[in-house]
Amino acid sequence: MWLILCLALFFSGGTAHAAEQVELFDSDQQKVVATFANTEVFQTEAQKLLHSVSGRVLELNPSLEHAMIVRIPLAPPQHLTHSSSGIDTDIAEMFVIMPKKGSRPPWMILHTKQYETVVVEFGAKVEQLRKQVQLP
Repeated sequence: MWLILCLALFFSGGTAHAAEQVELFDSDQQKVVATFANTEVFQTEAQKLLHSVSGRVLELNPSLEHAMIVRIPLAPPQHLTHSSSGIDTDIAEMFVIMPKKGSRPPWMILHTKQYETVVVEFGAKVEQLRKQVQLP
């Protein structure tokens, strides 16, 4: 869990602004490897992923090792409600964690407008997002 908090602080940006860039972080290199304009295409993809949230991540400490992580500031913040998980909040930015290998499906770290962190599973495919950030 500390790794998640450290990553959150590393990417820390508080609330989203339209001028903020989308960032691609490689956990093996421990750095941002690419930035992209935060276009409407990214915002639409982010909404699709948020609408497919299926619940909270139940693992005590999901791995951030060997992953590509996409940070998308949401402009404007998007409301997320998932009643069975007790989630009813406005999301300011999201981090989509895509493991490079293994069977672990992608998952998300969400930052709320109230500076809280929510870790969730989702059902949408990430192929379009991978194309947008130029990943194979």
